[in-house]
Amino acid sequence: MAGREANRNHIKRSLGDRVFNALNIALFVLIALIIIFPFFNIFAISLTSNVEYMREPFIIWPKEPTLEAYNYIFSTPLIPRSYLLTIGITCAATVLSTLITSMLAYGLCRGGLKGQKFFMIYLLITMFFSGGLIPNYMNITQTLGWSNNLLALIVPNSVSVFNFIIVRSFFRQLPASLEESARIDGANEWTILFRIIYPLSIPTLATIAMFVAVGTWNAWFAAMLYMRDEKLYPLQLIVRNFVVHEARPADMQNMEGLRDAAGNRIFLNETGLKMACAVATVLPMVIIYPFIQKYFEKGMTIGAVKG
Repeated sequence: MAGREANRNHIKRSLGDRVFNALNIALFVLIALIIIFPFFNIFAISLTSNVEYMREPFIIWPKEPTLEAYNYIFSTPLIPRSYLLTIGITCAATVLSTLITSMLAYGLCRGGLKGQKFFMIYLLITMFFSGGLIPNYMNITQTLGWSNNLLALIVPNSVSVFNFIIVRSFFRQLPASLEESARIDGANEWTILFRIIYPLSIPTLATIAMFVAVGTWNAWFAAMLYMRDEKLYPLQLIVRNFVVHEARPADMQNMEGLRDAAGNRIFLNETGLKMACAVATVLPMVIIYPFIQKYFEKGMTIGAVKG
């Protein structure tokens, strides 16, 4: 019986199936290499000395890797300061947006709320239409007075309608009997939300938190509009100005006086510095993503079962 079951599970594949599978694997390996190679090349250039880069600009991997670029950018107060600032902004924006979006979704996922249809239409309109860049700028800088204020980078994007739809779709799948039994036991809305709904919604909440965190970490345009003090620049704006416009920050101006331990002049690779800054900005998200990937995949599919 065991042998017959094994033979039944073992399905012979034709030559055409094997060729098709081999071509599929080869195609996806090629696509993966095309995607990975630019990142690998950026990392390789960041480890290349100025002499080697001037001699051979196209480098697969440096013959003598060096950490001069990383040592320099982290020896200045600019990058560590902007790192801490960006981490703080990202954490604050992620917590605030996840909390407000989930509370809004919980309030609008059940019946009985007066004006529920009006609020849904209002939110959906803001998803497709906005007041425009100039009214938004005037609202932030003049009405709220948040020019050169970090609140301008945190509060305006507290509610994402796209994330709201994901969370609301998930909340609507939860059995209403959970809330009814909790109310019979004397639980109020806050207790139900924080002690029953949230623990069951970790995959979905992790998904929208990832959306917000990545978006906030990579954001630079709002900081360019509202920040006037370079000390309040997030990491992405500093790197963007340095890489795109070659506007080296004030803390990175003095590169001519660099010496090694023996007193010899160090000529840093300018392109390597840019690539090192790019690697430094990408690395935190690359490290964090694998730990929440399981929640991300489950959260994206669980709300798609029922709208």
